[in-house]
Amino acid sequence: MWKLLLVKLWMSLATISMGYVTFTNLNCSSYNLDYLSFPTCQIKAVNRTHKYINIHAKIYKFPIAESWIKVKFRRFDNGYKVFFPDLSYDGCKFMKKQDNIIAQMFYRTFQRSSNMNHTCPYNHDIIVDKLFTGNLEKEFVRFIPIPNGAYALYTEWSINSVLRASVKFYVKISEY
Repeated sequence: MWKLLLVKLWMSLATISMGYVTFTNLNCSSYNLDYLSFPTCQIKAVNRTHKYINIHAKIYKFPIAESWIKVKFRRFDNGYKVFFPDLSYDGCKFMKKQDNIIAQMFYRTFQRSSNMNHTCPYNHDIIVDKLFTGNLEKEFVRFIPIPNGAYALYTEWSINSVLRASVKFYVKISEY
């Protein structure tokens, strides 16, 4: 009987923990400007409550045959502290076989807003166009109970076994 109650509670968390996500800051850094740069890295406000992100990574040396992504989840508590275990995965292998559930949730947040939709090699610039906060609400906040507060998502991108870029997303989660 208690197992049934536990399952019902877990299923109801999706409706209880609904939150509102707002982008507060975005930082794109290239470690080698001869390899890639960020002509566009911005948050645009549609109105007071809705914002979206535009990122354009201009790549100068092709092809990208190997990529490695490291994601760090942080929560603000007198400085950004570890909130969730770091996630690290091979980007090319993931695009072939999407078997990591957390990486899959992360990818689905920007899949429709990006041209990163095929396996390696990449012979073009990487563009994320109009990544809306509603994508984050739909994939993360709705299904994973996350407390209100300020959060950061630090990503590091290695291309062909060399650390090339860092993109840091800062968000605020609050109740509706």
